[in-house]
Amino acid sequence: MSGDHYAAAGPGWAAGATLVYRPLAEALVSSSPVPLDGRTVLDVGAGTGVAGAALRACGAVPVAVDRSAGMLAAMAAPLPPRAVADVRALPLRPGAVDAAVAAFVLNHVTDPERALAEVVRVVRPGGAVLATVYANSFASPARNRVDEVAVEQGWRPPAWYLAIKEVAAPVLGTAASMAAAARAAGLVDVAAEERVVDVGVTEPDQLVTYRFGQAQFAPWIAALGDDAVAIRRRAAEAVAPVMEPYRPLVVFLAARVPQGV
Repeated sequence: MSGDHYAAAGPGWAAGATLVYRPLAEALVSSSPVPLDGRTVLDVGAGTGVAGAALRACGAVPVAVDRSAGMLAAMAAPLPPRAVADVRALPLRPGAVDAAVAAFVLNHVTDPERALAEVVRVVRPGGAVLATVYANSFASPARNRVDEVAVEQGWRPPAWYLAIKEVAAPVLGTAASMAAAARAAGLVDVAAEERVVDVGVTEPDQLVTYRFGQAQFAPWIAALGDDAVAIRRRAAEAVAPVMEPYRPLVVFLAARVPQGV
């Protein structure tokens, strides 16, 4: 993925997409095979900081890296040490951190083994590496309704978003593929599973706010101006007949860097 497609997405992400990504980050951090209290933990693809908040809540000290300066700029205080960087070229020395969290970032690259190997490089021996991506088999008719209304109102999925969805994301979209990539990257004690997560989104308005808070919608939403209110209402009305509690199916990885690396 080239370019900063998330440059203008930070405020909308923090106010909307966080509804889902915060509980998913909390579930990921809680899956660590080692205690994180007092540990320095790299938050790769940190975005607006939901995983960092989960890390601080368990006593860890987050260090944030993201390709998008705009997303990092939308972080709320307290601000962690942070840098603009690609997961495949981290600006850290070997063994610089005690653990790493990669929440929904490996699905953005077509070479996740390379990305995981770079994460392994910067985590000390014995440290934990945690990651999540959406499972390939996950589907949500309610979420699809939101997208359908957006298309009806003139939104067109950006090419970069389609490339992620159709090319990059499926690579790790099963527990088996995630585990294989982790082992190929040199990780040990690999545990990968597909798990349904109840994120607490139960109302159509919540789902619309989450969905329209994502980066692929940001330029379109901004261009709508005052019309955005009516379109959000129309989307919520379309979702209502098929709305169920939003429970995404997620692939979780919990593994460790081998001793002696």
